[in-house]
Amino acid sequence: MEVVTVVLSSLLLLISPVGIVVDQVAENAIRSQLAGAESLDVRIDNGPSYQILQGKVDKIRIAGRGISPIEGLRFAVAELETDPIDLEFASLRKGEVVLEEALQGAVHLVLTEADMNAFLASPFVQTLLADIEIGSLNAAQSREHDRYKIADPTIDFLEGDRLRLSVELEDLVQEGGLMIEAETGLDMTSGDRLILVAPTLTVNGQVADERLVNLLLGDFSNRLSLQALESRGITARVLNLTTAQDSLDLALWVRVDPSVTATPIVAAESGPVE
Repeated sequence: MEVVTVVLSSLLLLISPVGIVVDQVAENAIRSQLAGAESLDVRIDNGPSYQILQGKVDKIRIAGRGISPIEGLRFAVAELETDPIDLEFASLRKGEVVLEEALQGAVHLVLTEADMNAFLASPFVQTLLADIEIGSLNAAQSREHDRYKIADPTIDFLEGDRLRLSVELEDLVQEGGLMIEAETGLDMTSGDRLILVAPTLTVNGQVADERLVNLLLGDFSNRLSLQALESRGITARVLNLTTAQDSLDLALWVRVDPSVTATPIVAAESGPVE
């Protein structure tokens, strides 16, 4: 939603006596919000000039390569194509982006294995992992709430919509640790909930017991349900989720309810395009 908001907000800067320069201004606005973009192409389809001035756009298409929304995370491919967009005209005149009708569109993302592993090794992820508390797996030592530390996570995208995740659990009480390797298939139910297919788990090369499986994989599907977005006025459904050697391909349909109001952005900050 943030990327679409930037594009729509850039429309407020485009009034000109000569005409309206849309695509380049929108591209520059998006680039300014990204940590990096190797290539980015923006196309805004609209009818007569007065239509865009009234907050109506036929379609927005964004095609990016090497897109980094945050430092350390890179998408090999990031594409967005919207249905017609209708903004509330009264709010638009005040420099605010408010949807008159629901916004719908399709998103296509490709994430490579190399980029994912670079992200897992980034300071951002390492900080998150450091905050995860993993207690002892031994019932006699159950009061040890923070015995293990997650280290060196890596992921392999496999053929047949499967992936393998490897991590080390460093033992902070005794020397040594546990080498964990989880492999699972991926599937979606109802287009909004990721489920694990035939997961396997090994610890130091041995099949893990049920307690460790529940600790690492329990409630996994519930935590990755897209239904959590609906309370914020966003509906998303997965159209395609496939893994091949070295990459993951994801396509989604997204609907943004008019109740999701963008932060007002005043056009006067940059002035009209001459």
